Amino acid sequence: MIQRRKILITGTHLTPAIELIRQLHADKDIDWDIYYIGRRHNSSVSKIASIESEIIPRNQTKFFGISCGKLDRRWLPNTLHGLPQIIKGFFEAYQILKKTKPKIVVSFGGYVSVPTIIAASFQKIPSITHEQTQTLSLSTKINSLFCQKVALSFPHKNLPDKYIFTGNLLRQNIFEKSSQFFEKEKLNLKKYPLLYITAGNQGSHHLNIIIEKLLPVLAPKYTIIHQCGLQDFDNLKKYSSKYPHYFVKNYIDSLDIGWIFHHSQIIISRSGANTTQEIAALNKNSIQIPLPLSQQDEQLKNALWLSKKYPKNTIIINDAQLSTNLLHDSIDKLAKIKPQSTLIIPSPNLNLLKLIKRL
Repeated sequence: MIQRRKILITGTHLTPAIELIRQLHADKDIDWDIYYIGRRHNSSVSKIASIESEIIPRNQTKFFGISCGKLDRRWLPNTLHGLPQIIKGFFEAYQILKKTKPKIVVSFGGYVSVPTIIAASFQKIPSITHEQTQTLSLSTKINSLFCQKVALSFPHKNLPDKYIFTGNLLRQNIFEKSSQFFEKEKLNLKKYPLLYITAGNQGSHHLNIIIEKLLPVLAPKYTIIHQCGLQDFDNLKKYSSKYPHYFVKNYIDSLDIGWIFHHSQIIISRSGANTTQEIAALNKNSIQIPLPLSQQDEQLKNALWLSKKYPKNTIIINDAQLSTNLLHDSIDKLAKIKPQSTLIIPSPNLNLLKLIKRL
């Protein structure tokens, strides 16, 4: 007889969270009821609905939005402004946990996870925090004080027993080569090679400005798929009618991402942990533009890790030096290198799922 269990997932790093949800739905041993706590809005000062509030319900998962403040170690006023939201978020998460009664809580980082993990501890609900980066983020460090296990994507030395190396959860979608949307477009990718531009779920305003200036030069030569985030979407979408090979989306659905990765000649991105690891898994040409204010230079370390693994296929550009000329020259340089995409589809990483079942 199949068991039935409740699990609640939280966090803002959607890529591994969605892969875990896929694994839970596919689990033949347990029938999982899945709940998710994420941000209600993009930030404590924004009224724009968070990306997870739109994406998570599409994955057969009940979504709850809570208030979310940020502990900003660089600018004290931001932290002071966020404290009431953090406290409010704790009480909101507490009530959600009391209502749903999950057997376990799993966090994928971000500040929304902190009040949720603390609330779970108050209710004696066991929890696991998953860290995708090479360094431990502030949210992971705080969560580690309240959770039972910390799952690591990279091996670390001299950490307590509660820290367990599980590896990251790569989306299996990146190994799929079909897309209902883009295949309908019947694109001529031999004549117009594909550039994929992404800066994570929220996009990068700085990068978007550079791409906007470069469109008159790039659009006649390339097919461009641009995940720009919500902030600049309305401004950039007007170029889709002007340049027929330019496709701008505020967010790329996982159902299309495999086709995009497979066909991309070059990927231009921030150096988020999940994106760099996906690029490495598929051995793609990429231009990495690390976020300069990332915690502990996390994104620079991700970019350097990728560059060490694939030095000929990776160009790193310092954000402060990013310009239209530099980016254009880097694209031209990488365009001469034919990427050797991997044909091996690895089995899903089930280490975290096994840890969840053991807890």
